[in-house]
Amino acid sequence: MRFFIWKCAKKAIATRERLFSRSCAPNPTCPLCDAPSETVMHCLFFCHHASATWGLSDSLHSLPPENSSFGEWFFNLQDTYSNTQVCRIVCCLWSIWTARNTFVFEEKAPTPASSVIVSGRDFLLIEEARKTPSSSPLSRTTQSHSQPRGPRSNPLPPPIPFSRLMYCDGSFVSDSSLAAYGITIANAHGQVYDGKADSFLCSHPIQAEAFGLLNAILIAAHDTEPTCIRTDCQVLTLALRQDPSLWPWQCRATIARMVSVIHSAPWIKVEFVPRRLNSLADWVAGQARLNTLPVDWIVICNIIAPLL
Repeated sequence: MRFFIWKCAKKAIATRERLFSRSCAPNPTCPLCDAPSETVMHCLFFCHHASATWGLSDSLHSLPPENSSFGEWFFNLQDTYSNTQVCRIVCCLWSIWTARNTFVFEEKAPTPASSVIVSGRDFLLIEEARKTPSSSPLSRTTQSHSQPRGPRSNPLPPPIPFSRLMYCDGSFVSDSSLAAYGITIANAHGQVYDGKADSFLCSHPIQAEAFGLLNAILIAAHDTEPTCIRTDCQVLTLALRQDPSLWPWQCRATIARMVSVIHSAPWIKVEFVPRRLNSLADWVAGQARLNTLPVDWIVICNIIAPLL
């Protein structure tokens, strides 16, 4: 979301006005309300969906002037509102933008109530992440000092035997059969430097998960670099070690191919991780399914990873 706010301040989000100025759209009109020009300020505040969303939300006291600059408005906002209130406003801005994109790419009309609900959910997730003890350096320091001193030990964690870490996840919507997978590829320090995402059609959520895991395995099999592939689908990680008769029938052929590739590539390990540790790949898959994944999403992953 920080990157999104920065792009808004730079007028770099893909509004119709910006696309038209780059000859990427036939006209600059707003796709939701047919206003003559969809600027950043119009899209996020004055389009009928945006203004109705702000009307339902209690996060913003008053709308900014329509001819004002987003960058100046947001800079002054931080002098008026607390950090918590600013976070609420940012979540609402993001939900308005994603609802607009859902209409543009999926032709699903947004409702202000759903945008307010989504922004509230995102705010709670961010607040929960902030309150998690492990996310606070101060709390970790306090905990370490409160523990009794024992024999001196190496404070550094044991080295990871894998020089490449992959996280993969699938995203699926049952009413449209639209699915996508997201794969992030990071070094041993967790810095994302590559990845892959794609959308497709399938009939079951586990097929989306399996297709994403298969693509991660195929990428890892291209060379002999020790690779650990992590997924939050425990059914698949167990299936790779079970008798074929116990495999989920929806993706038996896909699992059979996974097993074949892994047997020929012993440097690959597949392991299960809780969903909260796979949030980045989940975000990539979700954005790929909505067709809203930014072109520079590899860079964005390293920015938003601490927020997820």
